[in-house]
Amino acid sequence: SIILKHNIIIHPLKISEIQANRISHNTTSKTIRLKSPRNQSEFQTMAQNQQPIFQAKPPEHFVQIPINIERDSTTLINQTGNRKPNHWPTIIISIVFVIVGQSVARLLENFYYDQINRSDYDENRQNDGVWTQSLLQTVGFPLLLLPFIILTKKHNRQQPPITSDQFHYKSLAIIYLCIGILLSVQGRLSAMGKLEIPFGVFTLIYTTQLFFTPIFARLINKTKFNRWMVISLILAIVTGALTLSSAFGGEPDEAEENYARGSWAALFSGICFSLLLCNIQNVLDNYIFKRTESTTRKPSFASVFEILIFSSLAATIISAVGLLIAGEQHELEREMNGFSKGKGSYVMSMVGQAVSWQVYWVGIVGLVFSVSSVLSHVISVLTWPIVSVLVVIFFNFMDNEFDVFKGVALITAALSAAAYFYRLHKENRDSTN
Repeated sequence: SIILKHNIIIHPLKISEIQANRISHNTTSKTIRLKSPRNQSEFQTMAQNQQPIFQAKPPEHFVQIPINIERDSTTLINQTGNRKPNHWPTIIISIVFVIVGQSVARLLENFYYDQINRSDYDENRQNDGVWTQSLLQTVGFPLLLLPFIILTKKHNRQQPPITSDQFHYKSLAIIYLCIGILLSVQGRLSAMGKLEIPFGVFTLIYTTQLFFTPIFARLINKTKFNRWMVISLILAIVTGALTLSSAFGGEPDEAEENYARGSWAALFSGICFSLLLCNIQNVLDNYIFKRTESTTRKPSFASVFEILIFSSLAATIISAVGLLIAGEQHELEREMNGFSKGKGSYVMSMVGQAVSWQVYWVGIVGLVFSVSSVLSHVISVLTWPIVSVLVVIFFNFMDNEFDVFKGVALITAALSAAAYFYRLHKENRDSTN
């Protein structure tokens, strides 16, 4: 008799194996037993009365095991490391954050300089507050802790967390420190440049950052450029240059101008910003996204908050130390007491700037997460004419009005954004075909 337990695949047995005294094959939860004949005559009788047990080779069944499992179309990267079709809601929300965050922050910055009677400053106090302005760009990072925790828990609840050995803790710590240094240096140089040279000259020099962005993107991120990206960059450069007629509340007078120092500060500030965005994309591509590449997990927007929290922590410490060394903490009390609108308005303007800058950075890094550092930089520059128009509306600076430069800048900004969005549309359409 043949006893079969559970479902097994029986391979063909040779007749010589049946002649053995006993064949027993035991596996976990599977057993095959063949009862052997007592003598040769009994075996011959069995052979004459029964058909052969195995007359033909049974059909073989193959199970195809997928080696490369392609992820869902909403995932930002595929197995080759290329980005998937972009998630438009995330892109649109990030753009809104950039526009709103930068516009409010710049308006409050103008309000701050206008109310502290900057025109009364002497040459020795010209650069007062540069570390403070750098600090305001990052000090609001604790506001990001709550959404970071919520998104992380939600993501881990939907998909199992990655084991700790897949994290590159040491590498990420060094990279976040470097990004924090760039954040602090960029904020400090930008604040100093605007107080050293006329704002129109600062704008022209600061716009050169768009020349460095494609260079760094190509070298660091291996970005491939097509004609629509090039057109978008050219129009963005024109847009930035056309905002030279914008006004600034902290613009120095002729006696305070220092073109050499201010020009270098504006130039290196722009370079730092370009390098900053490309390094953030490098972290996302080579570290954050690599965590999920060997799993079924999808990249989470919590990565944006992770980068900002740890990098801003480093930048905040650096700016705070610089503020203390420069002795600006003594000037803060003097500015509060001399603020034209009162102490309450001074505190609100400072808090408003800190919050607005965090909204801006979430949008900037969100665009890098969703698309690339190039689009993030383009959208940041395209916000400048919007800010210049808002300054005209809310402030009454001398000789500041809505002129032809601001109007043309708004048009070129729209065309630049349209060119890049058309490129994204073509990529998404080609990937779905």
